[in-house]
Amino acid sequence: MQKRLRFTGFGIFSAEVDGVDADLPPITRTMLARLVLARGGLVYADDLYADAWPAPAPVVRREQRVGVHKRIGELRRCLPPGLLVTERGARTGYRLLLDGGEVDLYVFAGTVFRAAAAHDEVGVDLLIAALGMWTETPLLGLPDKAFVADHRDRLARLRDRACRALVTGCVAMDRTREAVAALDRLQVCNPEDIGLRDLVDGLIRDLLSVSSVVPAVSSRQSAFL
Repeated sequence: MQKRLRFTGFGIFSAEVDGVDADLPPITRTMLARLVLARGGLVYADDLYADAWPAPAPVVRREQRVGVHKRIGELRRCLPPGLLVTERGARTGYRLLLDGGEVDLYVFAGTVFRAAAAHDEVGVDLLIAALGMWTETPLLGLPDKAFVADHRDRLARLRDRACRALVTGCVAMDRTREAVAALDRLQVCNPEDIGLRDLVDGLIRDLLSVSSVVPAVSSRQSAFL
Protein backbone atom coordinates (compact mmCIF):
# COMPACT_ATOMS: atom_id res chain seq x y z
CA MET A 1 0.00 0.00 0.00
CA GLN A 2 1.24 3.49 -0.91
CA LYS A 3 2.39 5.53 2.07
CA ARG A 4 0.31 8.62 2.88
CA LEU A 5 2.35 11.82 2.97
CA ARG A 6 1.63 15.21 4.48
CA PHE A 7 4.03 18.13 4.57
CA THR A 8 3.30 21.01 6.92
CA GLY A 9 4.83 24.37 6.06
CA PHE A 10 2.80 26.65 8.32
CA GLY A 11 4.57 26.69 11.67
CA ILE A 12 7.39 24.20 12.19
CA PHE A 13 8.22 22.51 8.91
CA SER A 14 7.44 18.82 9.27
CA ALA A 15 6.61 15.69 7.32
CA GLU A 16 4.17 12.94 8.23
CA VAL A 17 4.30 9.46 6.76
CA ASP A 18 1.15 7.42 7.37
CA GLY A 19 0.15 9.86 10.11
CA VAL A 20 3.47 9.62 11.98
CA ASP A 21 5.96 12.48 12.15
CA ALA A 22 9.12 11.69 10.22
CA ASP A 23 11.96 11.89 12.75
CA LEU A 24 14.71 13.36 10.59
CA PRO A 25 18.00 14.95 11.66
CA PRO A 26 18.10 18.76 11.18
CA ILE A 27 20.25 18.72 8.04
CA THR A 28 18.14 16.01 6.41
CA ARG A 29 14.94 17.86 7.30
CA THR A 30 16.33 21.05 5.75
CA MET A 31 17.21 19.14 2.59
CA LEU A 32 13.67 17.79 2.49
CA ALA A 33 12.26 21.32 2.85
CA ARG A 34 14.51 22.52 0.01
CA LEU A 35 13.22 19.73 -2.25
CA VAL A 36 9.58 20.25 -1.26
CA LEU A 37 9.76 23.97 -1.94
CA ALA A 38 11.29 23.35 -5.37
CA ARG A 39 7.87 21.94 -6.39
CA GLY A 40 9.31 19.14 -8.49
CA GLY A 41 12.15 21.23 -9.87
CA LEU A 42 15.67 19.90 -10.13
CA VAL A 43 17.89 20.76 -7.17
CA TYR A 44 21.59 20.15 -7.67
CA ALA A 45 23.57 18.29 -5.02
CA ASP A 46 25.90 21.26 -4.59
CA ASP A 47 22.92 23.53 -3.87
CA LEU A 48 21.47 21.06 -1.38
CA TYR A 49 24.79 21.07 0.43
CA ALA A 50 25.01 24.87 0.47
CA ASP A 51 21.39 25.28 1.61
CA ALA A 52 21.24 22.53 4.23
CA TRP A 53 24.60 22.46 5.98
CA PRO A 54 24.99 25.02 8.77
CA ALA A 55 28.54 26.04 7.83
CA PRO A 56 29.15 24.84 4.26
CA ALA A 57 32.67 24.74 2.87
CA PRO A 58 33.36 27.41 0.23
CA VAL A 59 34.27 24.75 -2.35
CA VAL A 60 32.13 21.65 -2.78
CA ARG A 61 34.26 18.54 -3.20
CA ARG A 62 33.66 14.81 -3.30
CA GLU A 63 33.46 14.57 0.49
CA GLN A 64 30.58 17.07 0.61
CA ARG A 65 28.73 15.39 -2.25
CA VAL A 66 29.03 12.02 -0.52
CA GLY A 67 27.49 13.65 2.55
CA VAL A 68 24.55 14.86 0.45
CA HIS A 69 24.14 11.39 -1.06
CA LYS A 70 23.98 9.81 2.42
CA ARG A 71 21.21 12.23 3.43
CA ILE A 72 19.33 11.44 0.21
CA GLY A 73 19.48 7.81 1.31
CA GLU A 74 17.87 8.77 4.62
CA LEU A 75 15.06 10.50 2.76
CA ARG A 76 14.51 7.57 0.43
CA ARG A 77 14.13 5.23 3.40
CA CYS A 78 11.44 7.55 4.74
CA LEU A 79 9.52 8.31 1.53
CA PRO A 80 7.58 6.01 -0.79
CA PRO A 81 9.66 4.51 -3.61
CA GLY A 82 9.96 6.52 -6.79
CA LEU A 83 9.21 9.98 -5.39
CA LEU A 84 12.80 11.16 -4.95
CA VAL A 85 14.41 10.97 -8.37
CA THR A 86 18.13 11.29 -9.17
CA GLU A 87 19.21 12.94 -12.42
CA ARG A 88 22.83 12.47 -13.41
CA GLY A 89 24.70 14.57 -15.93
CA ALA A 90 27.47 17.10 -15.72
CA ARG A 91 25.98 17.82 -12.27
CA THR A 92 23.94 15.42 -10.18
CA GLY A 93 20.57 16.68 -9.02
CA TYR A 94 17.37 15.49 -7.37
CA ARG A 95 13.64 15.99 -7.82
CA LEU A 96 10.89 15.28 -5.30
CA LEU A 97 7.68 14.42 -7.14
CA LEU A 98 4.69 15.25 -4.94
CA ASP A 99 0.98 15.70 -5.30
CA GLY A 100 0.04 19.32 -4.62
CA GLY A 101 -2.54 18.25 -2.05
CA GLU A 102 0.19 16.77 0.16
CA VAL A 103 1.76 20.16 0.98
CA ASP A 104 -0.27 22.77 2.87
CA LEU A 105 1.72 25.65 1.33
CA TYR A 106 0.84 24.38 -2.14
CA VAL A 107 -2.82 24.15 -1.16
CA PHE A 108 -2.77 27.69 0.21
CA ALA A 109 -1.23 29.15 -2.95
CA GLY A 110 -3.51 27.13 -5.21
CA THR A 111 -6.59 28.29 -3.34
CA VAL A 112 -5.60 31.95 -3.67
CA PHE A 113 -4.99 31.53 -7.40
CA ARG A 114 -8.31 29.72 -7.84
CA ALA A 115 -10.04 32.59 -6.05
CA ALA A 116 -8.55 35.05 -8.52
CA ALA A 117 -10.05 33.06 -11.39
CA ALA A 118 -13.43 32.67 -9.69
CA HIS A 119 -16.14 35.27 -9.33
CA ASP A 120 -18.41 36.69 -6.67
CA GLU A 121 -19.33 34.39 -3.80
CA VAL A 122 -17.07 31.52 -4.83
CA GLY A 123 -14.00 33.73 -4.93
CA VAL A 124 -14.73 35.19 -1.49
CA ASP A 125 -15.29 31.73 -0.01
CA LEU A 126 -11.97 30.53 -1.43
CA LEU A 127 -10.11 33.54 -0.03
CA ILE A 128 -11.60 33.01 3.43
CA ALA A 129 -10.57 29.35 3.27
CA ALA A 130 -7.03 30.22 2.16
CA LEU A 131 -6.49 32.83 4.86
CA GLY A 132 -7.81 30.38 7.43
CA MET A 133 -4.86 28.13 6.62
CA TRP A 134 -2.33 30.79 7.68
CA THR A 135 -2.24 29.79 11.35
CA GLU A 136 1.46 30.48 11.98
CA THR A 137 4.53 31.96 10.33
CA PRO A 138 5.62 29.58 7.56
CA LEU A 139 8.76 27.46 7.61
CA LEU A 140 9.70 27.79 11.24
CA GLY A 141 12.44 25.55 12.57
CA LEU A 142 14.55 25.85 9.43
CA PRO A 143 17.95 27.56 9.29
CA ASP A 144 18.39 31.17 8.26
CA LYS A 145 19.05 30.44 4.59
CA ALA A 146 18.15 32.45 1.49
CA PHE A 147 15.73 29.83 0.15
CA VAL A 148 13.72 29.97 3.39
CA ALA A 149 13.57 33.78 3.46
CA ASP A 150 12.63 33.94 -0.23
CA HIS A 151 9.72 31.54 0.19
CA ARG A 152 8.47 33.32 3.31
CA ASP A 153 8.51 36.62 1.43
CA ARG A 154 6.65 35.14 -1.55
CA LEU A 155 4.02 33.59 0.68
CA ALA A 156 3.56 36.83 2.62
CA ARG A 157 3.02 38.76 -0.61
CA LEU A 158 0.43 36.20 -1.70
CA ARG A 159 -1.28 36.41 1.69
CA ASP A 160 -1.42 40.21 1.51
CA ARG A 161 -2.85 40.01 -2.00
CA ALA A 162 -5.52 37.63 -0.71
CA CYS A 163 -6.39 40.02 2.12
CA ARG A 164 -6.89 42.93 -0.26
CA ALA A 165 -8.91 40.83 -2.69
CA LEU A 166 -11.11 39.63 0.16
CA VAL A 167 -11.91 43.19 1.20
CA THR A 168 -12.75 44.16 -2.37
CA GLY A 169 -15.00 41.15 -2.85
CA CYS A 170 -16.75 41.48 0.50
CA VAL A 171 -17.50 45.16 0.01
CA ALA A 172 -19.06 44.39 -3.38
CA MET A 173 -21.22 41.62 -1.90
CA ASP A 174 -22.03 43.21 1.46
CA ARG A 175 -20.16 40.53 3.40
CA THR A 176 -18.30 42.93 5.66
CA ARG A 177 -18.79 40.86 8.81
CA GLU A 178 -17.10 37.84 7.23
CA ALA A 179 -14.17 39.88 5.96
CA VAL A 180 -13.56 41.46 9.34
CA ALA A 181 -13.80 38.08 11.09
CA ALA A 182 -11.36 36.46 8.65
CA LEU A 183 -8.84 39.28 8.93
CA ASP A 184 -9.12 39.35 12.70
CA ARG A 185 -8.53 35.58 12.95
CA LEU A 186 -5.47 35.96 10.75
CA GLN A 187 -4.04 38.69 12.97
CA VAL A 188 -4.83 36.83 16.20
CA CYS A 189 -2.92 33.80 14.90
CA ASN A 190 0.10 35.94 13.99
CA PRO A 191 0.43 38.56 16.74
CA GLU A 192 4.15 39.20 16.19
CA ASP A 193 3.86 39.98 12.46
CA ILE A 194 3.97 43.77 12.48
CA GLY A 195 3.57 44.10 8.72
CA LEU A 196 0.47 41.95 8.79
CA ARG A 197 -0.93 43.89 11.74
CA ASP A 198 -0.56 47.18 9.92
CA LEU A 199 -2.14 45.76 6.76
CA VAL A 200 -5.08 44.23 8.61
CA ASP A 201 -5.71 47.34 10.69
CA GLY A 202 -5.78 49.50 7.57
CA LEU A 203 -8.04 47.10 5.68
CA ILE A 204 -10.50 46.89 8.58
CA ARG A 205 -10.63 50.67 8.76
CA ASP A 206 -11.39 50.75 5.05
CA LEU A 207 -14.09 48.12 5.44
CA LEU A 208 -15.84 49.88 8.27
CA SER A 209 -15.66 53.25 6.53
CA VAL A 210 -17.47 52.05 3.40
CA SER A 211 -19.86 49.52 4.90
CA SER A 212 -23.41 50.40 5.80
CA VAL A 213 -23.44 47.43 8.18
CA VAL A 214 -21.55 47.63 11.47
CA PRO A 215 -20.09 44.18 12.03
CA ALA A 216 -19.81 42.35 15.29
CA VAL A 217 -16.23 43.04 16.33
CA SER A 218 -13.67 41.76 18.73
CA SER A 219 -12.14 43.92 21.44
CA ARG A 220 -9.15 44.57 19.17
CA GLN A 221 -11.38 45.81 16.37
CA SER A 222 -13.55 47.99 18.59
CA ALA A 223 -10.86 50.67 18.52
CA PHE A 224 -11.88 51.44 14.94
CA LEU A 225 -15.54 52.10 15.73
